[in-house]
Amino acid sequence: MNRLSPLASAIVSVMSVGAVPCFAQPASDSPLTGSVSLGVRNVEVGGAVTKYREDVNLDDGVRLFDLRLRYAPQRDAESIVDRIDLNASNLGGDPYESISLSVQKYGAYNLKLDHRRSEYFYEDTIVPAALASIESVTGGDFHTFDFERVRDTASLDLTLSPDTKLSFGLERQTRTGDSTTTLDIQRDEFELDRPIDESLNALTAGIQHSWDKVTVVFQEEIKKFENTNEMFLPGASAGTNPLDPADLQFFFLDQSYDFDSQAHLIRVLANPTTRFQLRAALRREDLDLDMDASERSDGIDFTGAPFATDLSGAAIIGRDLDFDEVDFEFNANERLRLVGGVRSSSLDQRGSLIFGPDAGAGAWEIDTDGLEIGVEFAARANLLFSVGLSNEERDSAGSHAFVGAQSASRIVTDRDGFFARARYESEQGLELTASIEENSIDNPFALASATDNIRYKLGIRHRWDNGVSLTGSHRRTDVENDNSGWASDTEQTAIRLSYRDARLQVSGGFTSVDTARSVDQLVTAGLRQNLFLISYTADSTFVDASARWLVNDRISIGGEVRRYENDGSFALDRDDFRAFVDVRLTDDYSLELAYREFDYLEDTFDDYDAEILQVAIRLDW
Repeated sequence: MNRLSPLASAIVSVMSVGAVPCFAQPASDSPLTGSVSLGVRNVEVGGAVTKYREDVNLDDGVRLFDLRLRYAPQRDAESIVDRIDLNASNLGGDPYESISLSVQKYGAYNLKLDHRRSEYFYEDTIVPAALASIESVTGGDFHTFDFERVRDTASLDLTLSPDTKLSFGLERQTRTGDSTTTLDIQRDEFELDRPIDESLNALTAGIQHSWDKVTVVFQEEIKKFENTNEMFLPGASAGTNPLDPADLQFFFLDQSYDFDSQAHLIRVLANPTTRFQLRAALRREDLDLDMDASERSDGIDFTGAPFATDLSGAAIIGRDLDFDEVDFEFNANERLRLVGGVRSSSLDQRGSLIFGPDAGAGAWEIDTDGLEIGVEFAARANLLFSVGLSNEERDSAGSHAFVGAQSASRIVTDRDGFFARARYESEQGLELTASIEENSIDNPFALASATDNIRYKLGIRHRWDNGVSLTGSHRRTDVENDNSGWASDTEQTAIRLSYRDARLQVSGGFTSVDTARSVDQLVTAGLRQNLFLISYTADSTFVDASARWLVNDRISIGGEVRRYENDGSFALDRDDFRAFVDVRLTDDYSLELAYREFDYLEDTFDDYDAEILQVAIRLDW
């Protein structure tokens, strides 16, 4: 059974009060307007139900598909409210539901309350269920999860004067549910339960004041995060390899942690002259993290001898983050504009850990400085060229100590970048764009980081007077690391054609994405060297089409078709078809019928097909 958060319950209460008069069909001049769509859904699924839950996860039952309420009384300077909006969708157990409430008085205040709830599920397999066995290391990925994420926010903007504004914000996020993971214990692999229980609370407050040519914004932010991070063995287990001596009778690991952070932000927007604009921001953030850890276990170790652990410890981590940036725009004349920016950031992190007899400490210092400069030139009124350069230097230094052993490292990474763009727009509505971006990185931080990357992009857009429009793009991105032999190439082409008039809307599109990843990694072990080749390719195509036709004043029909196909390192086909009909029964009531069908095939056993039928009554007033 799904439970609403306190904020969501408050919004639903307001919704219930506001919904009572809607069925009374207010007069046309009533300040209350809106619509509600309430109905039932029937779902039939065949095949891999867990894969359906990963992708779609729609269930049977009664649903409030959509609710829109607006209260807008006749504007009066003495009234305390000018407008109230209440919107809700997918209430009743869908994987994504939302409720929002907005109350405002123009020029005085704006209050917003939002509730978002979403469900996430993952349980994949690589062999048929009848052959799956953790003891034989089959069944696929034993990392599973089934959790719910809820995000509630509240914001209040107050206008004290035309030049001064206040803002306040509250946010609460929770993530709760179940998951499983694997852990290497006594040279064997064991599957563990890992409950999910974490929360984040945030409070923000800010003030903005504007003078003739300068606007200044101050903002304070406080966050508190809590995570109950536990893993335990649900029952005695021989591990993934039953042939070795290791087994577990009992295992429990607690690594719960929480942190508090506080951030200060100052933002300045200045227009000293009509040609010159300046933007600056300074942010300071402090974070303190505490963790208490304990481990208890009982079993047989890899030598066949009994073992038991009873360990405890604690960790303390502190982080200071500074970020400064300045951007400017200077219009030299009607054709030439200079743009640029300077950025600087620093991260200082230090921490210590004691767990049983082991103790360790570490520290990181990362300083990054960047510069960007560009020129925009209007060759003609409809032809614009832009070129620019960028540079970034990152100095990363770290030190570590564990059980008496110490180490230190330092890496200085330098990146030089270049970009060029062109944009043309004709009087007939044709728009053409082209761009190139290139970066060269010396001494990257990791072997999976790029030493070179380059991206090309072309675009086209055109709208005709008869309602037809065309958009298209082609992009190629090449990324490589010369030090490790890692390479990643992606090529994407997309095109869409649509038509719209008073009674008919039609749209169709095609997208192709070709991806290739490869790593030629030479591994050295003593006098022996082995070359490990890792290669991955994916050729994906996505085709979709949709239409909506207003047959007459009371009947609308339509639908959409989507097809996704992937070839390469793995094969995947997915078809998604939807059809609907809307019939206006009276001036106030409509009947909505929708049918949707899925056909998913990943391999010979991990496939499913689903049929979904929805019937709803819609009331407009």
